[in-house]
Amino acid sequence: MGAEQSAQANAAAATAFKTFYASLPDEAHAQIQALCAKDDVRLLHPNPHAPPPFPAVPIGVTVRLSEGMAAAALATVPRLQRKHYELIPKSLTEMDFWISFFTHVTVIVQQCCPAQMAALAKASGEDNWKGNDTRQSANSFEAVWAALTDAQRAAVVALCARESDALLEPNTAAAPPAFPTLPLGLECFLDETAATAALTHVPGLQKKHYALVPKKLSERAFWTNFFTHLTAVVRPTAGGSV
Repeated sequence: MGAEQSAQANAAAATAFKTFYASLPDEAHAQIQALCAKDDVRLLHPNPHAPPPFPAVPIGVTVRLSEGMAAAALATVPRLQRKHYELIPKSLTEMDFWISFFTHVTVIVQQCCPAQMAALAKASGEDNWKGNDTRQSANSFEAVWAALTDAQRAAVVALCARESDALLEPNTAAAPPAFPTLPLGLECFLDETAATAALTHVPGLQKKHYALVPKKLSERAFWTNFFTHLTAVVRPTAGGSV
């Protein structure tokens, strides 16, 4: 995803948030706006009842704050800009502020109007499953591949063997889910740069990709399956992302 595509994605996310916020009932608006009151201290901490903002994900998957949604929230929610100014950097970092805000909003919406959560996911582009984290100097695959032992590399290459059916399904037993439930304001995607690097470095992967996509798997399913199996090889106990 280049700079132009990233800008388009942020613009789409911003529009989705504004539409979402406008659709909320008055009760939800009142509760969200109350978070921004000068004497309200709830934004000093994230809401523990929301999904975790940065859960474990497979290698090749990125979870990050949606800059588009954050910008839209500042422009849309009354007094949020002032609260942002009051808390940063004196009490919170920029990231901590947004994690707190979006986790609290998530819980409010889940309690008041849970159907709106699904509507926002659809409007913000739940089908936009691939992207590129331009803030990372190196893609996650290359760093992992360089550190693998010969035995681990052999296990990854074996996934690509002509007779292997392993990549027809994700590895759900030994790797975390590729697309976990997240709070509002967080986005998750498969890293295109990591996928391209994998095609370059893993012997047989290009042929396996050609054999399975789109005849048996979608592009999204193929990379979800590959990266969960790769994660299982690297971290058999299904730890967090590298």
